[in-house]
Amino acid sequence: MSFFAVALAACSKSDDGPKNTDPCASKTIVVAAAVTASDACAPTGTIIVTATGSSGFTYSIDGTTFAAANTFSAKAAGNYTVTVKDADGCTKTAQATIAAAAAGPKFAEVRTLVAAKCQGCHNNTNQSGGRNLQGDCNIVSAAARIKVRAVDLGTMPVGGSLTQAEKDKITAWVTAGGRYSD
Repeated sequence: MSFFAVALAACSKSDDGPKNTDPCASKTIVVAAAVTASDACAPTGTIIVTATGSSGFTYSIDGTTFAAANTFSAKAAGNYTVTVKDADGCTKTAQATIAAAAAGPKFAEVRTLVAAKCQGCHNNTNQSGGRNLQGDCNIVSAAARIKVRAVDLGTMPVGGSLTQAEKDKITAWVTAGGRYSD
């Protein structure tokens, strides 16, 4: 004796086949990113992401975990990929570029002074006192030491003391924060 199983499926003329159940198919999500420049020597850039075309957005930058916050702070100059995801899981990406901010006027004066008075001894080849003062970020990282040695103690540069006007430039820069952007 044999047994057979038969499955019957009902159909009608109104059934056109599989339906598109993709919740993202009918959406046009638009992503925009507003950026602020970053200090060349410290990550101070910001990206603010906005999205339209759906709701319930969460945000990610460079593949990080999605979060409700649409602002990404403390970013270095460079290129970033921002992704938004709506409540249905639909995603859209955009590129954002943070530029390096221009050097601040106080730093620019000190950079010129350091190049003329200090880099003969404190450079890539000869790092007297363990200091290399070539390169903007090297100068920034040594701000407090530059002030102590060249202004407060007056022991630098080796070839002779700075003028009062030169000391004032260093003091003004360090007092403002000693940053690249100052």
